[in-house]
Amino acid sequence: MYYKKPLKFFFYKSSFSYRTTIMIELYLWLFVMLLVSSIANAFYRHAHTPGFKTVFDIVAVIGVFVHELAHFTLGIIFGAKMGKITVRYRSRKKPEVSPHGWVDNPEYERQSFLQAFMISFAPLLVSTFLFMFCLDIIFNIQTEIWVKVIATVFCVSLLIGSEPSGQDVKLVGRKFNNDPGYSLYQIFLVLLSGLLVWVFIDLYFISLPFEVLYYIEYFIFLALFYYSFKSVFWVIGKLINAIAMMLGKGVDSSPKFLTRKRRFKEFKKQKEKEAQW
Repeated sequence: MYYKKPLKFFFYKSSFSYRTTIMIELYLWLFVMLLVSSIANAFYRHAHTPGFKTVFDIVAVIGVFVHELAHFTLGIIFGAKMGKITVRYRSRKKPEVSPHGWVDNPEYERQSFLQAFMISFAPLLVSTFLFMFCLDIIFNIQTEIWVKVIATVFCVSLLIGSEPSGQDVKLVGRKFNNDPGYSLYQIFLVLLSGLLVWVFIDLYFISLPFEVLYYIEYFIFLALFYYSFKSVFWVIGKLINAIAMMLGKGVDSSPKFLTRKRRFKEFKKQKEKEAQW
């Protein structure tokens, strides 16, 4: 098995063009994946031919498992406490085949907007990366035919399972409304981080074997910039507070929308609610 040729060589230009191209392609991939996933799910729900339906039900279970595993994995990465993963082949209410699943989220009320957003849209992000990797296996890697067949089937399962559910989207909206100030602050940091990654970081300074790894690298740098800015603003808040204390005018170490304390305080005496993705 060997890799033929990285896709990046097909559009060789300047380093700045690399960054622009990879960002445009990434968000285009996510949009196309969401669109095609919606179409695939509509087709799957309306398929009733017995043999054909059975095959798609089995393939759908794989997609559901990836969907829930993506929720769980990004939840852990972004510091959320996640519960158990459940995947079912049959409906809980009716005696019929209905692949579905969920991930228990016992501390949903304590999570920020960014955490809820990344967890909710994790299936789309992870499935897109896996789908691109499968396309590399199918078209750019010389390997056994059965490996390409498995990759093709896996692509279909990813299309079925990558679409965020209505519940996923609703949870994001609820978290934004719970604390709009802090949510807007997080959005600002993400946009600022994305701008600086685009301007300063050459994603091709390290040669990687698969094109999809460059897209993953982009998100890694985005996260590094985000948490760096967040730490800097935290330090600035502490310094402002120290100076104010020296002048005899004690203030909060940072504006309320820059801290998570208010979110924890709000639910301190309430019974924790449990959400499910």
